[in-house]
Amino acid sequence: MKSRFQLSASLIVLAVCVPAIAQAQDKPAPDKSNEVVVTGKTAEVRTAPDRMSFNIANDLQAQNGTVADALRAVPGVEVDLEGRVSLRGDPGVKILVDGRPSAMMNGDSRATVLQSMPANQIERVEVITNPSAAMSPEGSGGVINLVTKQARPGARSGTIRPTLASRESAGLNVNGVLSKPGLTLTGDAGYRRLHTEQGSNQQRSRFDVLSNGFIDSRQESLARNTISFANARFGADYDLDKKNRLSTELGYRDGRAEARRVDNFTSPSSAYVRRSDSRMSNSSGSGRASWRHTIGQDHELVADLEIDRMKMKREIDAVTTPSLGGGAPGYERIGNVAVRRDYEAKLDYKRPMGEGQSLNIGYQYDLSQNDFRATGLRGASWAALAPIAGLNNRFKFDQAIHAVYGTFKFDLGKFELQPGLRLEQVDYEVDTVSDGYFRAYPTLHAGYEISAKQKLRGSYSRRIQRPSAQDFYPYPLYVDPQNLRQGNSALRPETTDSFELGWQMRDGGTFYALTGFYRKSSDGVTDVVTDLGGGVFLTSRANLATSQRAGGELIANGKLSKTLSYNASATLYWNEIHPRTAGIAARRSGTSGTVRANLSWQPTPKDFFQLNATYSGRQLVAQGYRESAGVLNLGYRRKFDERFSLVLTAQNVLDTAKQVTVIRTPLIRDRIEQRGPGRLFLLSATYNFGNPGGRKQREPGFEFDSGAGAAGQ
Repeated sequence: MKSRFQLSASLIVLAVCVPAIAQAQDKPAPDKSNEVVVTGKTAEVRTAPDRMSFNIANDLQAQNGTVADALRAVPGVEVDLEGRVSLRGDPGVKILVDGRPSAMMNGDSRATVLQSMPANQIERVEVITNPSAAMSPEGSGGVINLVTKQARPGARSGTIRPTLASRESAGLNVNGVLSKPGLTLTGDAGYRRLHTEQGSNQQRSRFDVLSNGFIDSRQESLARNTISFANARFGADYDLDKKNRLSTELGYRDGRAEARRVDNFTSPSSAYVRRSDSRMSNSSGSGRASWRHTIGQDHELVADLEIDRMKMKREIDAVTTPSLGGGAPGYERIGNVAVRRDYEAKLDYKRPMGEGQSLNIGYQYDLSQNDFRATGLRGASWAALAPIAGLNNRFKFDQAIHAVYGTFKFDLGKFELQPGLRLEQVDYEVDTVSDGYFRAYPTLHAGYEISAKQKLRGSYSRRIQRPSAQDFYPYPLYVDPQNLRQGNSALRPETTDSFELGWQMRDGGTFYALTGFYRKSSDGVTDVVTDLGGGVFLTSRANLATSQRAGGELIANGKLSKTLSYNASATLYWNEIHPRTAGIAARRSGTSGTVRANLSWQPTPKDFFQLNATYSGRQLVAQGYRESAGVLNLGYRRKFDERFSLVLTAQNVLDTAKQVTVIRTPLIRDRIEQRGPGRLFLLSATYNFGNPGGRKQREPGFEFDSGAGAAGQ
């Protein structure tokens, strides 16, 4: 009751202050921007007190690839073969699209979306490791914001981009914009279909009490996948007058995946061949409306309302045939359905408060409703399938968040300071059990201008990683005969205190940034593997006691010659975790990192070559580690004229993409090697028509991979 009273009092204060401040006489303030733009002839890196923004619109891998491909080019960001995203080694990452959450970017379905959604409509990727209080504290590792391409004033144009790929894969994207005084209409639609082949090898040893020794087993798997993704979006901005703008956006996305998989399992006591066909669909529809009222210079009130609905459905048909003893085959049909509805309402008010000072306050309400259903049928034939009690269940999870926030910026010559505070009341219901908590999230951002070329930045924020709805799922989910997965309804949110100090320098065509960071977390949620006996393992979710992460990140880019440029990044960190789970009582620590090196060569105005290489070091996980791996990609663009160009990219050229995870406890020894989809070649053609905004359509010039920092000129 006390926490709710505190929140109600805060809302009353906000309701009283906003109109009072809005009616106050505007005091003129100099137009000083928070944002420092590092820009060159065609490339840019933008830095602000709470973020770094990387231009990927001209990166060839992003033009031909998926959102996962685009994120792999961004400093500090890693995307593994299963589509899981981490930031500086922390998997607690919140992904936004144009600053707003999306149902498809939450939960277990996010990985499939990232690996199938085309990236050619994304212009920038913002990495926000210490967000201000005006942004949700969700995401222990930070926030990644995907910024889509925006229309230019006066534009009447469109783009058609067909894509062909190896392994009978193809795609098509179209977009257009019509902009005139007072009205801007935008729209885009696309479809992508991709065939891949992936394999895995699992070697497992479990301690057997009866024999007082380890029992070994092995499973070889090969999957042939067909992935498709369709999307459509329409947006409109209408100016009622010079001070009021109405905006709306409707979006639809539909992702589908089909897989044919063969598993060969052998152990001393059993062996079988399992053939399965799986089908997955993930559809989402969203609508947004907003009103922006401009009161004066940097003085505005914005109201947003957004609704997002997502439905995910997965079904697996499998036949398991014993290899020993000549037993009869077993048939099974496993299904999962998840429906998620998200509602968001936000009121944001900004105004200058005199010379070098500005205020930002607001209120945000988020409601998430989740409904999960699982089914499991088994029998001696498809006609004899019968329900299995332990695999048929239903689960509901609802969560509501009320938040008020405020930040105040002081600009004192070469020194700037921005403290902030966010208050949140969270109420959630797991099936029929209700609970909640009240939290305060302070933030602080500071900057000091050493010279016209150099700047220091420091920041602190308190973050939270709330367990997902799937993390709370209390029932076992069937994966295959050797593996089950289960959530934990008693999970607590993870809390992280994050500190950063960075130095940035721009000198002509060169940009450098060096950032040191330290994070301390408690109650972190991670996977824990348990032996259930008989060769069956259960992967569940549990809270870690504590973890620490400290390290540094370097971004450097510039020109090696008139036609050759480089950009590179390196992230190195030390990580310590203290699981305090069964079989692991001691603290464990280790160092890891990621290095990216990129080269861009433009021998002629019409020819543009790209090369990038990424290497990720060994990473610590709760019960073991993940081995190191590296990937090499190539790209080439041929510009025929201002409207038409061809782009050819080759991904995983050396076929080195793989992922090896090792689990080591006194009772379990597990090694899983997952092989990537192999080499992939993509060819796309781009044709621009119309007037993009009073200027000729600009093709990327001297830039290779601005995701690792852009080479200014």
